[in-house]
Amino acid sequence: MRIVVFEDGLHDNFYPLSLTRPLWELRSGLWSFRERFEHFFSRITEFGEDDIWYFTRDYLAPYYRERLLRARINDYSVFSLKGEILFINAVAYPSSSFLDMPPNTAYMIGQAPVAARLNAPAGASTQASISEVVSSIAVSAEEYRPPASSVYGRVARYIWELVDWNPDTIKEDIALEGKRGASRHDNTVTILGDTGQVYIEGGAVIEPHVLLDARGGPIRIGEAAEVHAGSRIEGPCAIGARSRVLGARIRAGTSIGADCRVGGEVEQSILHGCVNKYHDGFIGHSYIGEWVNLGALTTNSDLKNDYRNVKVYTPSSRKKTGLMKVGCFIGDFVKTSIGTLINTGTSIGAGAMLVHAGMLTPFHIPPFCWFMNGELARPDWREDFYETCRTMMERRNADLSGALIELLDAVYEMTAE
Repeated sequence: MRIVVFEDGLHDNFYPLSLTRPLWELRSGLWSFRERFEHFFSRITEFGEDDIWYFTRDYLAPYYRERLLRARINDYSVFSLKGEILFINAVAYPSSSFLDMPPNTAYMIGQAPVAARLNAPAGASTQASISEVVSSIAVSAEEYRPPASSVYGRVARYIWELVDWNPDTIKEDIALEGKRGASRHDNTVTILGDTGQVYIEGGAVIEPHVLLDARGGPIRIGEAAEVHAGSRIEGPCAIGARSRVLGARIRAGTSIGADCRVGGEVEQSILHGCVNKYHDGFIGHSYIGEWVNLGALTTNSDLKNDYRNVKVYTPSSRKKTGLMKVGCFIGDFVKTSIGTLINTGTSIGAGAMLVHAGMLTPFHIPPFCWFMNGELARPDWREDFYETCRTMMERRNADLSGALIELLDAVYEMTAE
């Protein structure tokens, strides 16, 4: 049996992060969904990376093939092979119950297909579209209902759910990783709670006068990360490889990806890789993309003054989240000036530039727009933008590849209207 990870067409619900990445590359907990699938299936089965195929929108495939050399992306040859396929939604949290599904069944939550076990869909070929693959699940499969005692996966439907669920996701991922926390640590580090709930990877540097509060859940500090003196980290929390925590207050439920620089205060938020939040300022209940630079004192609101539930922009409409605490959602390559104030529930598209003018942002800033003097504009500044991106990436020993430029050009054209 082979595994096919698919998008179900609801990528706009994960705007603006989904503009520039497949849904299976969204991060929560310790990993992206793709990494979680690979960890999960390698631990409980004999599946390896070569047994999993990933499907996404066509314009994303070239760059992610370049970035993930071993991943099988949009490779329709899987449907010409004999045998069954286990289909899994790109934003499903995997479960052993998927492997117990009878043939020709689908596990649904409402109208959302979570997983299905089928033979290769009839008529699928190199020309087959993602929607045809998804449709075959809904049309040809009977519904599967896991036993009441079974622990089975859930599926995310909106980007704010990834943030809302993140404290539990961190705990689940650390348990899945299966490593043991150390029973003893350097006595210059203060640990509250169970020291066995603190996981410090090789090469990580924890300076004196750091407080790790594991009373609320585990803390994982990645390989070669640095936590500077005066930092307070509350579990559950995950700090990525080579990231630096610069005397910051990291509240419970926060995931920080690799190669980030984080100061100030961060509460229950997800930061993808290479985020620069070096200075003071508050980020709460938010999701921040890659290569984002937040100027000093950039701060977001995550609670309305009237305590009402927050609405969030998606390309189809503003959606009711049903949540009282919702921050902001910032796409890749966004930059903010010093003192920027971001309103509750704001969505900021990839490549946008925000310049503080003493007022809160609107609820949506489209991709590649400038928000200056309280007004939105979209100059065609792509050459200057790419030169800035190239300089920024070189500072982290990364390259702005031609495939990434093509992806960003595609997003620019797609969002021009």
